[in-house]
Amino acid sequence: MIKNKFGIVQGRLIQSPNGILQWFPQEFWEHEFFVASSLGFNYIELIAERKYNENNPIWTAEGIDRILALTQRNGLFLNVICDDYVIDHSMIDDNDVFTQVELIISQASLLGINKLVLPLFEKSELTENNFNDFKNVLHELGNIAESKNILVCLETLLDGKKLLRFIEYLDHPNIKCVFDTGNRAALGQDICADIIMLREYIQHVHIKDKNERNENVLLGTGLVNFQTALKALYQINYSGDYTFETLRGNDPAATAKYHKMFLDFFLMEARKIEN
Repeated sequence: MIKNKFGIVQGRLIQSPNGILQWFPQEFWEHEFFVASSLGFNYIELIAERKYNENNPIWTAEGIDRILALTQRNGLFLNVICDDYVIDHSMIDDNDVFTQVELIISQASLLGINKLVLPLFEKSELTENNFNDFKNVLHELGNIAESKNILVCLETLLDGKKLLRFIEYLDHPNIKCVFDTGNRAALGQDICADIIMLREYIQHVHIKDKNERNENVLLGTGLVNFQTALKALYQINYSGDYTFETLRGNDPAATAKYHKMFLDFFLMEARKIEN
């Protein structure tokens, strides 16, 4: 039987100020490791923020030591980091961004992390029109990451066919993709068809639900048909991680507990259907 690991994006177990969705939990970041462990998660998906934050522990030797200690103490794993910095800074127009991603790879290696998520949105949005611009940059980053035994997973808004075409065009063994359930549904894409199409390249999954207004909502209340999506992932023998990139609700820990139970149920149903 496939044994997947389940994690949650850093900051989603702590109430954020003013309803901010993607947020580093500042002085509460250590506490989140204890909460994640108590809820049965296997890992926290670390984040580097859109703007440099010197208080994020990933940037210092002391911080890395503390992350490692908290991870071990709580029986968690360290396996993935997401670099949101590239959302607000162009990977193809700003050489300093390449340096930042290279540094993230180095810091991730010190943490024993084996996957880097690159969300290619907004300032770094990947489109059909800039495939050539991204090719050399990503190829070089892929080589650097490969030397550190870190897989680069691209998160994009391209539909399945276009994303497949780009990954094949890029032709780098160390660059794969993230499959985000909420984003795909909100864009009106055929989730199951995309999963089957991208099967050999999907190395990480973000779990969330969205409504018609592109807003994150509780799992099961939006556009995503999780029964069919998880069945498709099971059919391609996806054995990677599932990260909850979900909203916090009024009580972040209670909401996360519900979401984990929700996913457990539909994964169980997917296995029954397949069998």
